[in-house]
Amino acid sequence: MGTNEEIEMMLWEYMDGTCNEPDKQRISVLIEQDETWKAKYAELSAFNADLANSLHLEQPSLRFSKNVMEAVATVKIAPATKMYINKNIIRGIAAFFILTVTTLLGYALATADWSANSTSVLSKLNLDKFDMSRVFNSTTFNLVIAVNVIIALVLLDTMLRRKRNQHNTANEQLS
Repeated sequence: MGTNEEIEMMLWEYMDGTCNEPDKQRISVLIEQDETWKAKYAELSAFNADLANSLHLEQPSLRFSKNVMEAVATVKIAPATKMYINKNIIRGIAAFFILTVTTLLGYALATADWSANSTSVLSKLNLDKFDMSRVFNSTTFNLVIAVNVIIALVLLDTMLRRKRNQHNTANEQLS
């Protein structure tokens, strides 16, 4: 008929109502006819009833929700996005893209073939006489790179100073 553990498992399924109909009928017949099954069923039923009687849900005090709301009201709420968005980073990214687009546009205009036969206004300007290699030589390129590096260092210094000042003010407030 099965071991003690198998009997317990089947009885728990029977009491919980998780077994199928043929098993329910078979177990109910076994409980009525077999003394081992009847004793084990009585023991598990008593344990289940005792367990159900001893467990009770604890209720919070009546003032619990008011206490929580009062505690939350004293907490200072952080500003929504002011702390998360650094305007200097956005400006730096915008400056990078503007500089890149301007440089590419200047290079495209400098290397364009202006000798095409057309009657447009650009063909009448006679841009062949204007030498772009004088403007875009290595000295000019080095100067643009140097200016960009200096601007980046100034931006980095500003950000680090602001971060250090915020850190110092936070430490002073904690003291």
